[in-house]
Amino acid sequence: MQASRSRSAAKKSAPVETADDKKKSLDLSALQQTPGFMIRILQLLNFQAFFRHFESLDLSPVEYSILMTVRDNEAVTQSELAAVLKMRLPNLVKILSVMEEAGIIKRKRSARDKRAVELSLSAAGQKRANEAGRLGETFNEHTLAPLSKPERAAFVQMLGRLVEAYRRQLSEAKPLEP
Repeated sequence: MQASRSRSAAKKSAPVETADDKKKSLDLSALQQTPGFMIRILQLLNFQAFFRHFESLDLSPVEYSILMTVRDNEAVTQSELAAVLKMRLPNLVKILSVMEEAGIIKRKRSARDKRAVELSLSAAGQKRANEAGRLGETFNEHTLAPLSKPERAAFVQMLGRLVEAYRRQLSEAKPLEP
């Protein structure tokens, strides 16, 4: 009787196993040979590291991209920004509205095209962009730290070539060629 009580007590107090406790090693060798899969995993890990690194500014990757693009391009329009960030305009406009309410960006009608809205940074936005730029430099160094200096330059150059190749082929509506 005592032994059965001990076993039932042990069963009741045993920790509940979760999915994390039961992690098993999956065979991902085929996927790890797929550039798209590896790029996506790297992006997810990079975003996780980004949020940690930029925690002091409470800045998301898209907000960082907006700050840097507006800082570096005078009179960029919302539509131009949406196009380069590969975002739907309504989604971008929601983020811009929050940034405008926070006093980071300013919007005004374009003198070139009255239908367009141009973006600029406020003084507070310029300060935030400068802080983000400094953090971005250290983040990029950290991101590429596992690579040697020549590998870093080659990696970024290869990514650029892949992006341009995809842009060209997708704009021509042709399947990607080897």
